[in-house]
Amino acid sequence: MPRGIFLIGPMASGKTAVGRELARLTGAPFIDTDAEVTGEHGSIAGIFARGGEPAFRVVEARALRRAADAADRTGAVVATGGGAVLEPANRRLLSERFTVYLETDLETVWPRISGSGGRPLLAGDPLQRWTDIFATREPFYRECSTLTIDARAATPAELAATIDDAHRRRAEQHGGTP
Repeated sequence: MPRGIFLIGPMASGKTAVGRELARLTGAPFIDTDAEVTGEHGSIAGIFARGGEPAFRVVEARALRRAADAADRTGAVVATGGGAVLEPANRRLLSERFTVYLETDLETVWPRISGSGGRPLLAGDPLQRWTDIFATREPFYRECSTLTIDARAATPAELAATIDDAHRRRAEQHGGTP
């Protein structure tokens, strides 16, 4: 049984902040697939400039597969990119693991994205772009998730504690340890 915890959700939903807190709480390693991609290939904006979104999705899928392999071995907490769910192979991978959808809305993320020039998919009208992107991806987040958590009002520490508790209960139900 895969051991890691995967966090999915729209851009700026708090996946990295919650993931770091969850890793600290559980003593597990933390992997941020966007950080893995940028560490290997440079900025996300640069990847988009060189090869467009298709090139980014290829390297993102590789990073997710490596993160899943590491999480299966170590129990790592993995924060995924917001668009990782777009690829069918990624959705299958996430559906086979303990995957938590951090549910949020535009009102909550707007302060985090309104001044962000580093998100190529939000070029132009960030408000409308985020709304359109979310509408496309939201069914995939639900499809892949083991657990959906409202991430709008809780702190990263509170969300991490809730996720840890749910993960432990699930492991106990399946006769294992988290």
